[in-house]
Amino acid sequence: MYQWISKLVRGKPNQTTDHSLSQIGRQVQAHYHCGYVRNNRLFFNAQDKLNLRQRVMDELGLDPFIVEQLPNDRLEMAQYHANEKLAAKPAGNDQLLLNSADGIVRVNNEQIQLYPESIKTAGLLCLNSSINTVEHRTIVVVENLDIMPLCHAWQLPVADRQALWVYRGDHKSGAKAEACRDFLQRFGKDKTVVVFSDMDPKGLEIALTLPFAKFWLGPSANSWQPLLNSQYASCIGFDVQSEAAGYLLRLLDSNLLSEPFKNLISVIRDQRSSFRQQHIYSHNVPLELIPIRAEEHCGR
Repeated sequence: MYQWISKLVRGKPNQTTDHSLSQIGRQVQAHYHCGYVRNNRLFFNAQDKLNLRQRVMDELGLDPFIVEQLPNDRLEMAQYHANEKLAAKPAGNDQLLLNSADGIVRVNNEQIQLYPESIKTAGLLCLNSSINTVEHRTIVVVENLDIMPLCHAWQLPVADRQALWVYRGDHKSGAKAEACRDFLQRFGKDKTVVVFSDMDPKGLEIALTLPFAKFWLGPSANSWQPLLNSQYASCIGFDVQSEAAGYLLRLLDSNLLSEPFKNLISVIRDQRSSFRQQHIYSHNVPLELIPIRAEEHCGR
């Protein structure tokens, strides 16, 4: 609502503007008693905008003409309003889980030793917003939480042994998918971003939709069919991911994907099964880096 109001009062403040009768527009009108309805449109004249601006300032101590968005953090929001939950982001949405193959996280121009060798850990749970710089060349995004503690023990075909591992996040653990996506948006452009996921439609969809992802890490190509036909493959996992499978199949005929990645999608489609990271680790399946997009394949 605040962002809607900010856009309204900033846009042509000395003129009348009209909007469709949306739910949020009606909420603004009812809450602040500004604006009027005519011919199924919601109108705000210059005086309405001025009144609306003043009433928001009286309520929040923030001028929507100058401040376009409420604070993201609930602690900061508590400075302005009795309801700290008005903050733009829910509590916990900023949490990020990091690990590193050599046990050292290199951020904010510091080297952070994560754990002694005697303790297995999923890594460092931190605030994404507290990270200002990343001194790792490679970022590996991991789909499953129980894979995160294995980064220092699993021999992976990643040349950079100082790669930073980032958990993709979920709705149950402390780490959030929104924080991972924002982290990649901020720091992934100049890094080599690798997605390490299940060999199933959802895992490949993750690889295609995460910002700046260049490579998929998974079983080597010569093992795809044997694995998907093995007793450890999951047909149920494939069937419940029809939406992700449809997304992949729509891209098969495009020029966006590398040939190896297209082949992987085709094999999963034909076998109608999937193979998960936990089984990859448990059965010592050899791994390979697969370029995701066509330009990465050509430039490799």
